[in-house]
Amino acid sequence: MIGTQIMRPVEEARAFQHALRETGGYRTDPAHPVSAWGRSDLWFYLRFFKFLWEGSRHCARGTYTEPVWAAHSYTYLKIVEDCGGKVEINGFEHPAALGRTAVYIGNHMSGLEGFIIPVLLQTLDKVAAVAKESLLHYPLLGAITRAIDPITVGRKNPREDLKTVLEQGKAFLENGRSIVIFPQATRSPRFERKAFNSLGVKLAKIAAAPIVPLALKTDFMENGRLVKDIGSLDRSRTIHFRFGRPLTVEGSGKAANEAVMDFIESCLAEWSGP
Repeated sequence: MIGTQIMRPVEEARAFQHALRETGGYRTDPAHPVSAWGRSDLWFYLRFFKFLWEGSRHCARGTYTEPVWAAHSYTYLKIVEDCGGKVEINGFEHPAALGRTAVYIGNHMSGLEGFIIPVLLQTLDKVAAVAKESLLHYPLLGAITRAIDPITVGRKNPREDLKTVLEQGKAFLENGRSIVIFPQATRSPRFERKAFNSLGVKLAKIAAAPIVPLALKTDFMENGRLVKDIGSLDRSRTIHFRFGRPLTVEGSGKAANEAVMDFIESCLAEWSGP
């Protein structure tokens, strides 16, 4: 049961999801106020750690349900906007028209996307992500990661990771959970085709599921030099999420993987400007 103290953010998240489903996109209001505090990176990270702490409390109480997860994700989006981030979401009409679970394959640029994507995709289905096993043991974040029941990979044995993703991913897709995969070895501000593996395509093929390409530009939050999860914020960079037209895997799946990479590259080139 959802307590009264969380009902307001749950309802706000539902209103956001309804509008996203109806319009296919979202854009931060240019007039969204940013206080002097919001222009401080320190203030952003103070609010971020409070965000993690509140999520871990729900996990400890056993109340981190899917509606609470969506509301928590939406809270993070609002923290980003309150601290000067500008978010643009496009192409959501493509997955909205599918009417079924899918494999979402995207580039991985920063830690930001992992916190915003849930409120987007839970608009349509239940969702699961492929995540590093080490995240399960992070302070605060580990409790949240365990609560959302991801597919975890160790990244030490590629063959075992492949087996895990294919078996669990297929079962999740068949039971109403879409899968989000970032097929890069690590997050990076640059997109390199050689670092983008075909794991998502293999899963879509074995599960007979469609692929939805997802292009991201989230370098608003830079990767930190000492601690990768804590970097400076560049408020001049718009945060982009764009969903492409669904793809069907045929044959070896090479053409589908190339199409996903082409989509990501074209979006990043557009967003980077001349």
